[in-house]
Amino acid sequence: MKKNLHLLPLIFGFLLIFSCGKNNPTGTFTGSVKDWVHEVFEGSIISNGEEGKISLVLRQTPDGLFSRMKFEHPKINTVEREGTWDIGDGERIISFSDNKEPSEYFLIKRGARFAFQTKQGLTNDDGSPVLLMRNQGLSRKASYPLKFSFMSDRKVIVKGGGENARMDGQWEWSGSKVVVSAKLSMDEKALLDEQEVETYKYFLEWDSEASEDLLLEKMVILRPFRTKSGVKRQSWMSSLIFSEKPRLVSK
Repeated sequence: MKKNLHLLPLIFGFLLIFSCGKNNPTGTFTGSVKDWVHEVFEGSIISNGEEGKISLVLRQTPDGLFSRMKFEHPKINTVEREGTWDIGDGERIISFSDNKEPSEYFLIKRGARFAFQTKQGLTNDDGSPVLLMRNQGLSRKASYPLKFSFMSDRKVIVKGGGENARMDGQWEWSGSKVVVSAKLSMDEKALLDEQEVETYKYFLEWDSEASEDLLLEKMVILRPFRTKSGVKRQSWMSSLIFSEKPRLVSK
């Protein structure tokens, strides 16, 4: 054991290099992120031995989240329905209030495709799930500004997004990632309703080519969930992983 003591200074030297290799973010970083504002999903369903077509449109607007569904089948009259949608527990919930059943559908990501389901079950004749694909040509994204202001004591102010909101939070290291956790401010109505606040988590990394810039790898939204009886459930999560990481430039 003693004969290896001469290696300790070298080992501590390497540890010091790695520990000092992380540059703490300071100051302001600005950029933009893109999010879907108009999505078109298309697919087919085999029912009664015939192929039917399903088209689903989800829109984000300043007035709310709206949906439109169209179902065509050789043996059934074409059905068109308009409603709303929201983000649920790892899924998107499409709701219709036109007194028709089913009144609720679920869109669940399955790799490159999306499973289209109901509480009662929605399958092809052979029992396989109904799958939809996003029509990239008909869908479109919008760009929103995003700004991080890193303060002292690891505090962060986040501004931007679709509603251009301000959030207060903190940051920490997670391996080589800078993880920012921030919360939306609660308005008076939310306080009266005793609603919980959404938490936004941003996973950032230093750009290896432009060392002064940060890249946004992933964004996670933690939303509290309550049952219809009012019982609080554990927060559920939706995440957005960027294939082309948005660049945040140091100002």
